[in-house]
Amino acid sequence: MLRAAVVRLGVIVVVLLGGMVLAPPSQACACGAAIPPSGADARMNSEVALLHWDGTTENIVMRLGLDSSTDNLALVVPTPTPAVVTTTDKAAFTELSRLTAPKIEHQRRWRIGPGSSSATDTDAAVAAPGPQVLSQVHLGPLEATTLAGGDLAGLQKWLSDNGYAIRPAVSSALDPYVRDGWAFVAMRLTSTTHIVGGLDPVRLTFRSPRLVYPMRLSVAAQGPQRVTIFTLSDHRQQRTDDDATHQTTQVQFAGNIAGDVRDPLLRELTASHGGYLTKIQVDIDETSRISSDFTFGNAPNDESYRQVQIVYDDATIPLELLVAVVLVVLVVVGLVGFVLVRRRTRRAG
Repeated sequence: MLRAAVVRLGVIVVVLLGGMVLAPPSQACACGAAIPPSGADARMNSEVALLHWDGTTENIVMRLGLDSSTDNLALVVPTPTPAVVTTTDKAAFTELSRLTAPKIEHQRRWRIGPGSSSATDTDAAVAAPGPQVLSQVHLGPLEATTLAGGDLAGLQKWLSDNGYAIRPAVSSALDPYVRDGWAFVAMRLTSTTHIVGGLDPVRLTFRSPRLVYPMRLSVAAQGPQRVTIFTLSDHRQQRTDDDATHQTTQVQFAGNIAGDVRDPLLRELTASHGGYLTKIQVDIDETSRISSDFTFGNAPNDESYRQVQIVYDDATIPLELLVAVVLVVLVVVGLVGFVLVRRRTRRAG
């Protein structure tokens, strides 16, 4: 574990294999910047995070879908204060998926012909103060390093002195966090096995005056972003940052789950001012307009909500039966007509 420290400025730097130079293109994910070495490829293909805040301390548990062709990729994640970093398993997210799954409603749908059932989804370096290495921890295939202090120029000099470079857009995106006195967590892969499909979730614990999820580094992203956020708090949560007005935010679940959780991590968090779960999906089409992190506050009420998924149960009417019914009707109509005509003929006679 990392020891949290209170410092004037905090900056976490990517630590890669000694002598390896980072070069464009580097990529940004919603929470930070994925920085592969030259010639390597790394993509964040999904991002899901669980946020918990008890009024003074925040936990971010991130599950990143990562495909990487290199064993020394680094991920930079800003935090308001230096974070304690640990790993956890995927069970919490499996349970969150179960708890927030859409309600299934069946509807009968008649059709003619072969029957089947289908579902529709609703799914430049100058002399400057350099950063201080606070601590480092090894978490399975990950190595997490915390640096603090200095300024952006000092960070750039540190990177240069250690043989690293990042894309200018990512470097510029770091500057507001440095000026605001944030810290960063840098995680690099140390496993020699290529990563396909994601890592075990990483838990970051830090002091914060509000519930927040770092997003400003994504201004350097080169494509649209989709982020799924689960919040655990005393009440239903809603976004309060200015960027929410030009991003698509959809609440997919809201409700009190305190009595339904089984996973140890979820039990721990729900027991500490975290019984109410809100699931939010955010789609960002114009990343160049990102100017703030996600921040959250209590919604006007704690109204519960669950998505509904319609499953159509197809009932088939065999074509032969339909033809037979039509023929019977025609015969009956014909007979009735025949009888009526005969009666009129007899009366006329």
